[in-house]
Amino acid sequence: MNIPRTLILSAAFLLVGGGTALAAQTSSHNNATKSTNMAEATVHEEMGTVSSMTSSELLLSHTVKGKQEETTFKVDSSTKKEGSIDKGAHVAVYYKDQNHERIATEIKAEPKKS
Repeated sequence: MNIPRTLILSAAFLLVGGGTALAAQTSSHNNATKSTNMAEATVHEEMGTVSSMTSSELLLSHTVKGKQEETTFKVDSSTKKEGSIDKGAHVAVYYKDQNHERIATEIKAEPKKS
């Protein structure tokens, strides 16, 4: 009679232990997914006129609350550029904040009016 009782207790421990391990694994996966989503940077948009542009930087002139301001964006080889982005061009800059800098991900020039 001790054998069936031992088997039942062993089976119960295996079920409880396996369920706990599965729950821990699922919880760990959910936390990893949340961390990944939180790590993704939010993309912002700023519109204005190009004051100057180099291979590493764009200076954008725009109006904020009725006051003219200039904002600097970091530009690199991964920055997507669309249209003619010259001094005086009206552009939309899509950027993300990273390490207290604005990193341009895309710059779109508005077509020139004829």
